[in-house]
Amino acid sequence: MPLRHLCEPVELAPGMTVWAERVNHGAEAPSLDRFPHYHSVAELVIFESGNGSFWLDGEETNLHPRCVVYVPPMCHHDYMFSPGEKSWVLVQLDADTVQALAQALPELDLARPFYGVPSEQQGKQLSALCDLLLDTTQSSPQSAIVTRTAELIVWAAHATRVAPAPAQGKGQQVALPVDRLRPALDALRAQPGKEWTLEQMASLCHMSANYFSRRFAEIMGMSLTVYVRVYRLQLAARRLVQGREPIGIIAQDAGFASPAHFAFQFKQRFGLTPRAYRQAGQTRSLPQPIRTSA
Repeated sequence: MPLRHLCEPVELAPGMTVWAERVNHGAEAPSLDRFPHYHSVAELVIFESGNGSFWLDGEETNLHPRCVVYVPPMCHHDYMFSPGEKSWVLVQLDADTVQALAQALPELDLARPFYGVPSEQQGKQLSALCDLLLDTTQSSPQSAIVTRTAELIVWAAHATRVAPAPAQGKGQQVALPVDRLRPALDALRAQPGKEWTLEQMASLCHMSANYFSRRFAEIMGMSLTVYVRVYRLQLAARRLVQGREPIGIIAQDAGFASPAHFAFQFKQRFGLTPRAYRQAGQTRSLPQPIRTSA
């Protein structure tokens, strides 16, 4: 059976730009099979125990304790674990946070995935920073220390980069179907409020409208219309908690026909009105990070 490719909807709670959690599987845990996917947040994984394989942009590499993997937004990746005990720390950062960090520290190449193997000293530093981040994301998820600690972790992880050794006898390349859609996705990110038509998006990808529509749904797991709406709502949600701009202006910039239409779609997506969402984000009345279907 061919591998499925999925655009995994990962959203951070109102006002949050970073989330971290420790994932543990006990000694009796079964193997975890492959599930190729990509999503709109960046992902940094610090592996603590367990063995298996992982794929970055189709390249398969051995996975072992203490290695580090960074995956930028919308980058195809995949993990597979052997049976038994395994654990890791997962750090997710929204795309704007990654971009700001890359601009502040241009020596960090955060547009590309990387694989790292920390030295003993680097491993201790990463472990201490991860413990601090895990504590602060639970107690003060919007605190500036959360973002600063996550930035330090990314910086420290970047310093451990090595060229990964290919998994022996497993140099299989995995096709990246999302690459066919990147011109359309990049255009949406550059001009999210523009009234994009199916024909325009298809033309950017050198496809017919019908073929583009079908392939988009197959690859992304949702139609173009739904994807555009979700993306615009995510941008609007971020702006709502970052400042005091009028909600009508945010709705207009995000490409919604009216504030009423925006409010209806926003509540359908997040379960809160835009005003309530802003209040929740700015008063730190926050739920856990949410993963919702389109």
